[in-house]
Amino acid sequence: MGKTASILDELRATIAPDDETLSAAVSRRDEVLKAAIAFSGTARTYNSGSIAHGTANFGLDADCGVVLDRRSWKELGPDGESKGPSDVVESVRSLVRESLQETYPDVKTRLTKRSIKISFNDPLPNELDPTVDLIVGLTRAEGALWIPNIKSNDWDASDPEKHTELLTSEPKSLRVTRARIIRLAKCWNSQFSVPGMCSFNIEALALASTVEGVGVARGLLAFFEYSAVDLSKRATPDPAGVSSAIKVNIDRADLVSRIEKARDFLDAALNNDDDDKQVRDALAELYWEHLEPSKASESKGAFAAALREGNDGVRMTSALTLAASGGVGFKTSRSYGCGDS
Repeated sequence: MGKTASILDELRATIAPDDETLSAAVSRRDEVLKAAIAFSGTARTYNSGSIAHGTANFGLDADCGVVLDRRSWKELGPDGESKGPSDVVESVRSLVRESLQETYPDVKTRLTKRSIKISFNDPLPNELDPTVDLIVGLTRAEGALWIPNIKSNDWDASDPEKHTELLTSEPKSLRVTRARIIRLAKCWNSQFSVPGMCSFNIEALALASTVEGVGVARGLLAFFEYSAVDLSKRATPDPAGVSSAIKVNIDRADLVSRIEKARDFLDAALNNDDDDKQVRDALAELYWEHLEPSKASESKGAFAAALREGNDGVRMTSALTLAASGGVGFKTSRSYGCGDS
């Protein structure tokens, strides 16, 4: 294994959810679905999002959905009498909240644009408190689902079940490599004060760019290369071909610029894969919140790292500028700041 791949593997291990948190998130998701399926006129439930896709990082929110049977709810949605989702979502919210209060007396719920967000207010011993997002969907005449737009009290077409199928399909080797690439890309994206993309956009781009037989490091580079080109031309299409193109959180040209810089840092690491210093310095620029540059590096990443240490790793030059003088390690506890967003 090359130096770049080795360091990325170490980073991936530090941002992985621990077993206790993952188990609690899954358990809470299952409890929510058990409560939701008891609602009148439901067809099924499903799991979605990063936990279902195997792409979760540290700091978990579990995603899932309950599907209403259109035959029982004939007035709802564009295939029925065009009634909006607000009333039925509020009814499901009340049922789920009342059911969960027996186990979680401080449970709280609120509505987002698409889902019911359930906060349990029952921290784990590690102080994390996984939440659950529940979407109340409706079977769609053409297949897939209608999902709520609470803000407009309307329905939008989507296929979260197909998304999970695509991201968890065989072969296993491709699925595992792609999931690792997605987790590293999400970690990079989450470092910005305003992340440029949502997690699903990253997953969609990885579906399009990851091929079998590529390693994680080269696959991540392919992700950045593909994403820079594709996003310069268009918004990312829905992999299921059902919903509209995926919106980005910042100007698309600015996002492309970010991705191009990330591509160049990773390319520099891989092109100098036998040089520990150059690899570490390049990856510290790519993952500035999580990786430290090499000792004695004079990159801006080293300056920042030395400043964070607050010791004699920083000296004042005659020109009253700061310079790094070594003593900088591989990573710090900041790696745990990489939530699953």
